[in-house]
Amino acid sequence: MGTVLSKYTNNRDNNFNLIRFLAASLVLYSHSFSLAIGTVYAEPFKISLGLTLGTIAVDIFFITSGFLIASSFFEKNNIIAFVWARILRIYPALIIALIFCVFMVGLFFTTNMTSEYLYNIF
Repeated sequence: MGTVLSKYTNNRDNNFNLIRFLAASLVLYSHSFSLAIGTVYAEPFKISLGLTLGTIAVDIFFITSGFLIASSFFEKNNIIAFVWARILRIYPALIIALIFCVFMVGLFFTTNMTSEYLYNIF
């Protein structure tokens, strides 16, 4: 029997970065029509396929993410270790992004006084 697919996820030589890069490029290509022309229906594949390349790219992201998360779960062999690893992967960046959006972007774009804005946050 040939090599199983999960063997290629154990190291960095698995082309997932290339797959994600191509999917991100498809999303940019798909969004460029909406930004430049103002309608998603200008994308050539929307008319011929019934869906955009961006839609296909999002599906690719979900498939690869599901594959990698499932691989992580089977590698840990422990639900608590897996959940803790997911928390440590997601929440630090989420907290930093939240703080940046609230205190930097929010303060820059608010029409309220700074003290009123900060008072309404808490």
